[in-house]
Amino acid sequence: MKLRTRSAGSLAGALKRLAVAGLVVAAIFSLAMVSCSSSQELTLKASFSDVGDLTKGAPVMLADVTVGKVTAIRLDGYSALVTMAIQPKVQVPSGVVARVRRTSLLGERIVDLSVPDNVRAGAPALKDGATIARTEVRPDLEDVVKEGTAAIGPITESEVATLVNEGYKGFGGRGPQLRTLLGNFSTIITAYAGETDTIRSLINSMNQLNTTIALKAAAHAAAVGNSARALTMLRQESGRLESAIKALDRLSVGARRIMDQHADEMGRFFSQMQTILGVLKDQHNAIVGLLQYAPLHNRNTQLVEFEEWNQIFQDFVICGFNEDKKDPARTCTPGRKG
Repeated sequence: MKLRTRSAGSLAGALKRLAVAGLVVAAIFSLAMVSCSSSQELTLKASFSDVGDLTKGAPVMLADVTVGKVTAIRLDGYSALVTMAIQPKVQVPSGVVARVRRTSLLGERIVDLSVPDNVRAGAPALKDGATIARTEVRPDLEDVVKEGTAAIGPITESEVATLVNEGYKGFGGRGPQLRTLLGNFSTIITAYAGETDTIRSLINSMNQLNTTIALKAAAHAAAVGNSARALTMLRQESGRLESAIKALDRLSVGARRIMDQHADEMGRFFSQMQTILGVLKDQHNAIVGLLQYAPLHNRNTQLVEFEEWNQIFQDFVICGFNEDKKDPARTCTPGRKG
């Protein structure tokens, strides 16, 4: 019985130790998986119109610091699709610009990730597999020289010799003048350098003006459209306007002729009017008195006419025909009462 009890206890202890060991192994495996997943590189893509001699394995730089490398370059339609592997801890903000450029005049080509000024701090980072929308390709010195050669190519050797000869004739013996000219240029440049803030303020003001004009572009367009319609209407009515102007001209000529023909009569008329106005001015007080007493005169005239008519009516019509003995008119004597 003692042997069986000891064997059962040993088996239980072994099982416990085995379970603890399994838990430890699982924890280590989980930590390893997390570590592996956090160290995974970020894959980004960018499409360029031309990558020149950019090769697989070329460095990818951000703020002049190498943060990754080019892992693949392939043709995608008419563009070159570049795949890049970025270090796990690097956060590439959205809105970044990918440029293909050389590190120096004769250096290797790289992919440079540039963050524009308008990208705010804390902008969301690009996710794995994202494609950078904005790309640029900086031209090489060779491309610039090719363009310059294409522009200067048509100039022949004789023309170059002529230019040099004429330059020698023009500037020969004029070293002091050239020195003075260069000194003046230096003074002008220094003066402009001293007004940098003013120039910057002027440029900012011009930028604000352009922004304001751009905001009112629709109104300006409508105004221009209205002006165009007005000019079209004037163009269509130009014949009638010309006829109207000619008619007005004829009218003015006729009116001037009439004025010239009757100038003497009009002069006499205005002279007489001046005399009349002078008399009216002199008799102003008398006219005022007349206007004040005229209503009273009219009233008195009406009263006198009424009383005279009433007396005639009493004498010739009513007198003697009235049966009322108490009526004063029965006596036929004016002013007496019966």
